[in-house]
Amino acid sequence: MARSVRVGEAVGAAANFQPRSLSMRGKVHRYAVYVPPGYDRTAAWPAVLSLHGAGERGNDGTAQTTVGIGPALARLSRPFPAIVVLPQCPRNDYWSMGAGRIAMRALDEVEQEFRIDPRRVALTGVSMGGAGAWRLAAEHPDRFAALAPICGWAYEDAESVANRVRAIRTWIFHGDADEIVPVEASRAMADALKALGAEVRYTELPGVAHNSWDDAYQKSELLEWLISP
Repeated sequence: MARSVRVGEAVGAAANFQPRSLSMRGKVHRYAVYVPPGYDRTAAWPAVLSLHGAGERGNDGTAQTTVGIGPALARLSRPFPAIVVLPQCPRNDYWSMGAGRIAMRALDEVEQEFRIDPRRVALTGVSMGGAGAWRLAAEHPDRFAALAPICGWAYEDAESVANRVRAIRTWIFHGDADEIVPVEASRAMADALKALGAEVRYTELPGVAHNSWDDAYQKSELLEWLISP
């Protein structure tokens, strides 16, 4: 599971995000939105929905920016040319349960606030968020153009999930030394998608344990790939 650092240790990532909140069933849920400097409405922008791991659950609205894609965005030499939506899963919840609806609602609200290109909306997640990415992509296959689960797993059999997400171009990452989420989970999904002739890339990181998100977001071209036409 992703382990969060203290918010003050976010390598400046918090400064890249704007706070937002939404209300569902009488509860307020905080989330964050990365808005690149220079954003304007003269053109439609790509968007990325990013799901954090179990360690960042809560309702402070910022913990989810401190692990995974948040620090990666903070370290870029140039602003990332996309809107990034980071919902936060409540404690004792999962993206496969009620929190999945929170994530999709946050994406809905961001698409209303900003001018987003619906053909360039991507979905990514780490650990529990990687599993959530498989689930949300399977439930909303027409919503996403690109999918990048990192050290995740499918809640259902691989063939069933692969059949529903087969039209989404997909890049899977997993460390082969992961002792929390076995690498076989990602291998199975990659094999199932390849068997269907889907557009899938699979990157297995030798010697890397559960923290494969830093390699994925910071040592590969994944960020650019997520928003490529």
